[in-house]
Amino acid sequence: MSESWEQRARREAREMEAAIQSAFARRQSDLELRAELESLAQRPRFRSFPWLWGPALNARDRVLFRPLILSWLMPANVTTSGKLFDPWKSEYTAALETWLNDADRADDVAVFRKLYSWKLQGLGKKQEPVWREDVARRFRGAKMRSARHLELSKVEQLHLRLDEATALALDAVDPEAARPFIRQHLPFPGTTWSRPKKPMPMWSTYRERLFARGDMEQAWTVYRRLVSDEAWREDALALTQSIQEPEALVRALDEHHPEFAPTVAAHVFVELVERRGRDVVPYVLEHLRSVFPRWAGLGSINGAKNAKALPELLELCRVRGWEDVWSAALRTSATEETFDTEVRKLVKDADRDEQVARRRLLQVAGAGAEWNLPGLGFARVLPLTDATAVAMYERFPELVRGPFRMHVASGWHAAYPELVARVLERRDEELLDFIASRAATQPVPEHGANKRQKEWTRVLEALATHYEELPKEGGVFARRAANALGAVPAFSIWDFDGLLSRNRLARLFFQRSDDFYLADPLAVRDLLEAPQIHVQALAFRLLGRDSARASALAILNLDLLQATLLRPLHRRTRLAAFGALANAALNHEDTARVLLPRMREAFALPDKRYPKEALVELLAKVLTRWPELRGPSEVPRVFSATTKEAAP
Repeated sequence: MSESWEQRARREAREMEAAIQSAFARRQSDLELRAELESLAQRPRFRSFPWLWGPALNARDRVLFRPLILSWLMPANVTTSGKLFDPWKSEYTAALETWLNDADRADDVAVFRKLYSWKLQGLGKKQEPVWREDVARRFRGAKMRSARHLELSKVEQLHLRLDEATALALDAVDPEAARPFIRQHLPFPGTTWSRPKKPMPMWSTYRERLFARGDMEQAWTVYRRLVSDEAWREDALALTQSIQEPEALVRALDEHHPEFAPTVAAHVFVELVERRGRDVVPYVLEHLRSVFPRWAGLGSINGAKNAKALPELLELCRVRGWEDVWSAALRTSATEETFDTEVRKLVKDADRDEQVARRRLLQVAGAGAEWNLPGLGFARVLPLTDATAVAMYERFPELVRGPFRMHVASGWHAAYPELVARVLERRDEELLDFIASRAATQPVPEHGANKRQKEWTRVLEALATHYEELPKEGGVFARRAANALGAVPAFSIWDFDGLLSRNRLARLFFQRSDDFYLADPLAVRDLLEAPQIHVQALAFRLLGRDSARASALAILNLDLLQATLLRPLHRRTRLAAFGALANAALNHEDTARVLLPRMREAFALPDKRYPKEALVELLAKVLTRWPELRGPSEVPRVFSATTKEAAP
């Protein structure tokens, strides 16, 4: 019988404890000990015993073992039997305190901060008060500004917050040195989605000090972080009475706007508009993202309902004819149901005034909000229902093909069976290719039993049938399929193998149409320029095929292929690209002459996962095929025996 995960954890803990004890018991140099511990660190549970190996390494040679300590020191409280405990409250306390004090005296910020954080974890709810006391004590004890910065660096704990008393104590000693630390550790009054019942107290005394010495930026930073919804509302409405100049009013409102979206934002916007009209529109437009749908419980459609007072804001803008505010609020802050209802009304209103309806539809189309991270971004686009999409397509087909196509992207979440049927009936190539670009990225659910999933399966089958029936002669299919694949967004395919196994359209595009793509040079070019990496990999595979056609196209697309030698790629994708490069370089000398410098440059790349052995093979093949392109160091040298030695 195999051991359970608990038994395995206990066994690994016992084995690791024994291995560490054995390493320290043997007589060996510090370098030998470090090498052995680095080897042990690759095994499970080494991180669980810093209380065992950490103090011992610090006592032997703090400098020599510092890289090892920083790499593997993680607050862990596991005994050799696999049970949790607090080593700072055990027989190891003295050794750990000595280690902490040594790091403190040596001003080793990195090690001290890790140990200090580890020690605080065992205090539970008391860790924040203890931390505040330590911050104030260390800051007061430092005699120079540089020393104060050093002490703050040591006790930096990003998850802990200051109170006003501690902030005042720091500010009294050295306002300039304390300023960024206080800002970094201002309290969080909940989050945008979760607010505490009792609002955070405003740091009035600290703000008075800041105003007195003219530090307006810090004072308003504190205000925006700590202000309660009710206090902000009162202050914002008071500004409408005290400031008459519109631009100054907008600046003041921006200055007062809370850092986290207030729950009463829509209410306040309505009151501001009623009091000052268009004067506050720039401010309202800037902060409409503070108004967002609320959670409405599991019994509601999509689990959301409009923010309080948003319907009043929309109606107020409609009555006053403020299409800019109305459209922005609808696109940014409304629920899917409200957005769909308003769009349906506009489509029906086209019977009375088509020009006005078209203008307003254009205003509400597009993404309502964006969240951008390094290398990755998300956009919120409100979908239409199938009925609304069909009605718009009948009246404004060019809008569905253009600005509204993101609102009708077909998938398992919303299949749009009626819309897809109309588009197929009309043979609307542009819209069909866009719908296919989204449909080809989503696998059919393995357990699709509900109505929505069944509709999605039927839509997917209809799209696959349509593309299968396209003429293969003249590049018709290749052009249409390449158009669809070229519109697939980057990072939209996460499980490629699962997609191929459960999506007939994806199999058609990625696996069953190689010869048709190769028959159309423009289609291959489109695949190479696609934003989705799996589509690019398809092109690499096509151009790496052993055929004269693939070789000719690889040479023709050298400008795009040569970048694969130096750009970041996964190993499997790069190997496919190497196949295409080989197909080009081995069949055309000028192409090889262009690629060889790039190949040599690629050896200097620091990427540890770069398949250098495959690159060596590629370079060797090219130099063997075109020996005249070899550099001085690449010419083979054959050393023969001397004449005397060669004689019998």
